[in-house]
Amino acid sequence: MFQIKGPILAAMDLDKGSDEVLRQADALARSHKVKLFVCHVLPEFFAVRPLFPQLHLDDALKSYDLEASVRDALLKRIRTVTAREPPKIEIEIEQGTVHAGILRAADNIGAGAVVVGGKIDHEERHLLGSSAEQVVRYAICPVLVARPSPAGKILAATDFSDPALPAVEAGATEARHRKVDLTIIHAIDLLPVISPSYGDFYSYGTTSMDLSSQMRTIWQQRLDECVHRFKAKGGGLLRDGPAAPAILSAASKLPAQLLVVGTQGRTGVSRIALGSVAEAVVHAAPCSVLVVRLI
Repeated sequence: MFQIKGPILAAMDLDKGSDEVLRQADALARSHKVKLFVCHVLPEFFAVRPLFPQLHLDDALKSYDLEASVRDALLKRIRTVTAREPPKIEIEIEQGTVHAGILRAADNIGAGAVVVGGKIDHEERHLLGSSAEQVVRYAICPVLVARPSPAGKILAATDFSDPALPAVEAGATEARHRKVDLTIIHAIDLLPVISPSYGDFYSYGTTSMDLSSQMRTIWQQRLDECVHRFKAKGGGLLRDGPAAPAILSAASKLPAQLLVVGTQGRTGVSRIALGSVAEAVVHAAPCSVLVVRLI
């Protein structure tokens, strides 16, 4: 069973968009009964001043004053959004590059999950900022990309490989915590495995109707087994074509309040790679996305 055992780390700046990050991080911490930390990354202040070493003191005082002001502002926002007070909340202030500071804070506290924010452009399209992308790519724990999301189901994507199971397990756990239905989706994408070397069974770019029907029956059986195993009340979705567009389309149509994907699957990518499907989904999903990594 999927379980977040370490604390939740919410990566916040001080704009209004961070309220959604804080709300979802708070809900995640409460549902898994773990502590909530908030991280904010300040720019690097200390410069090398070999000719004027006395100026280092000025830098230190400015840094101290700014950190105190940021802590006060964060604590005020935390009170407003979550009604939490210390010691039920802890604030981590880092300096330097944003994604590096978040990852460093996650390592320092042994985070069970990190929550980052998505962005919306002027055309109302969901985007993923460069810092959030780096956190998703390099964090060694699950990462929740928090976006304003409709009330809907949990959608978990699988290719039926062993590395994909934690994502479905996470989807089932979140469905129970949120008291909503889980839907499991699998996309049948034949093009990556089609080759003339398979003789009569395949022709380049096409597959026989009989074989396609047989494969669909097999995948449907596996999907039904997965739905039964994880008690997915929302059922299963079997879609034809590339996985990423199929998952994104299903998330919009359900609608989904949370989409759960894994960072490994049949491609066997390394643990610091997202994989093409997960990357496309994280960037363009119309709802929050939980990225689960197999370590």
